[in-house]
Amino acid sequence: MRRLHPRSAVLRVGRAAVQGAVFGFFVGTALAGSLGLPAWVGPALAPLGATVTGGFALVRYYRFRYEIVDETLAVESGVLARQSREIPLGRIQNVDLRQGVLNRLLGLTIVDFETAGGSTTEASLDAVAPEEADRLRRLVQQFDRESRDRAAGTVDSSADETDSEASSESAADDEVTDLFAFSWRDLLTYAVVSVRPAAPVLTLAGLPLGGDLVAAIVRFNLTLVGAEPALTPSVLEPFGPPRLVALALLTLVEFLLAALVVSVVLTVVEYYDFRLFREGDDLRYQRGLVRRYSGTIPLSKVQTVTVKENVLMRRFGLATLVVETAGYGGGTQQSEQGVAVPMAPREEVYELARDIEPFGTFEFERPPTRARRRYAFRFAVVAAVLNGVGYAVDTFLLESGDWWVLLGLFVLVPLAAHLRWRHRGFALDDDVLATRAGFWSQTTRIVPYYRVQTVFVGRSPFQRRRDLATVTADTASTASVLGGSATAYDVDEETATDLRTELRKRLYTDLLARKRARRMDESGR
Repeated sequence: MRRLHPRSAVLRVGRAAVQGAVFGFFVGTALAGSLGLPAWVGPALAPLGATVTGGFALVRYYRFRYEIVDETLAVESGVLARQSREIPLGRIQNVDLRQGVLNRLLGLTIVDFETAGGSTTEASLDAVAPEEADRLRRLVQQFDRESRDRAAGTVDSSADETDSEASSESAADDEVTDLFAFSWRDLLTYAVVSVRPAAPVLTLAGLPLGGDLVAAIVRFNLTLVGAEPALTPSVLEPFGPPRLVALALLTLVEFLLAALVVSVVLTVVEYYDFRLFREGDDLRYQRGLVRRYSGTIPLSKVQTVTVKENVLMRRFGLATLVVETAGYGGGTQQSEQGVAVPMAPREEVYELARDIEPFGTFEFERPPTRARRRYAFRFAVVAAVLNGVGYAVDTFLLESGDWWVLLGLFVLVPLAAHLRWRHRGFALDDDVLATRAGFWSQTTRIVPYYRVQTVFVGRSPFQRRRDLATVTADTASTASVLGGSATAYDVDEETATDLRTELRKRLYTDLLARKRARRMDESGR
């Protein structure tokens, strides 16, 4: 069996030694202060901690071994408790390669093996040489191809298996086609139109001095509105409604600007040099400025194809393509899991989606108009709650008497209900089910019938009052587990029952047609 690259041992031992030294120093200092020991105890425990943790990391390196043997990935690890895992190659859905800053400097690559058992990594090799990582990826790719050929009858299952090196060389002969690449203009456009509002909060929470930075901004804002730059509750006591509103608006503008700047930086760092290739029957991507990511998406294991468009993207005719395989959404390290194309013209996105899973032009059937009244009632409840909160704040804190301005929210209720109704629907194509939902971020999910695992109809008490129901088609993708299934919201109750029956019928018909085609291929040979 093989071991990880020797340079990975140096990295592991060095990291563990630093952590052990810091821990030993603080423990020694604490013991010296509490037990009255000499001051040199703290510094003396630092090298001891570094030796213990570094030695343990070195032993872990020597006890970690792996190899692909007999259509199985075998991994042995553990020092005190030995672990031995065997992962059938047929269960491996994706092989992801990633490099941190130190890994890139040392010429190392981390290999993550994802399976259909869930969204977590089944096995991780931290780390191997780039050539070894590519060899492992191609071995899994070659096994997947041979499995499909055997199932189709194009390969004699009784034939002797070729060795690993030969399989790897065969996979290396696949024609690689460039499908998509981000230019700087495309990257910056995508960074602007895909702003993440929570980016400043997450960034500040991760900074060591994030709290101090927020406090400095608050003091600066208090100075701008003519208040004392002191962070005490009494500072706001002499404030009148105008200055409080000015302070709130100023803070909101700063937050939005920070969200834009931070989000743009994070997106540029994450999707720098994004490229998408077609290699044989697989999609392969690479991206990243500080950290490099590379992964493979087997087209034969695609469960769902999703097209996403937020308001800004729709305005400029742009869209995002997401591809999901069984138990996996494109890599646990991605903020946008399974992104095949971060942003491209809408027509190009749908053209690539049709290459992955053929389908025609969709004509979505919207929910019945009575569903719109249901949405209006829900939005009216939200507006009423906001009015109640605004009335309480104005009565007990502001005392301005202007709480009634929030009544204007009720004017927006019919528009919000109409937009939600307009952007929901479903369509039945010859080969796929398509569902659509969302105004601010519209999501169109495309599911082949033969990938549907479960179809169920749900009715809430409020839906039963209006004879409505929701139809959900689950697949084996991670998004389905997390609530991202293809869902037709608020369809007519009778239509929901017919849709469930039709989906089951088309599922069985599609599966039988595929089996029949496979038998014909076998008999023809």
